[in-house]
Amino acid sequence: MLDFPVEYALVVFPGNKFSGEIVPALLDLADRDIVRFVDIVFIRKDEDGSTRTIELNDLDADSYQLFVPLGKQIESLFTEDDLTWAAEQMPENSSAALFLWEDLWMDNIRKAVISSGGILAERGQIPDEVVDQFMNKMGAE
Repeated sequence: MLDFPVEYALVVFPGNKFSGEIVPALLDLADRDIVRFVDIVFIRKDEDGSTRTIELNDLDADSYQLFVPLGKQIESLFTEDDLTWAAEQMPENSSAALFLWEDLWMDNIRKAVISSGGILAERGQIPDEVVDQFMNKMGAE
């Protein structure tokens, strides 16, 4: 069971150039208990549009060891529909990492809300283009 808010991100690497350089930053988030990764899938989309998905269990032993510390129990939670959607977002000749994580940093807030009788009524993210428009407007003033 997931106890904290769950988020996802699809990170695309044009030209199939996923090198693993983001792994230290991901490990840092997990080591500091900011997030707990609950699923990670790698997707490759070739020039002809065909796709291939790679679960953590499909990785070679060295690569697997890089990612296992990211979560206490990496589970397969993404559905085939999720993976199809992710592949549709990718250009040909690219690779991607699809992450699903729990926001552990919310723990104290969650406890305070529960103990005060509160209920989380809604939660969301502001789209990048709205933030960009706001920042551009603020810069113009």
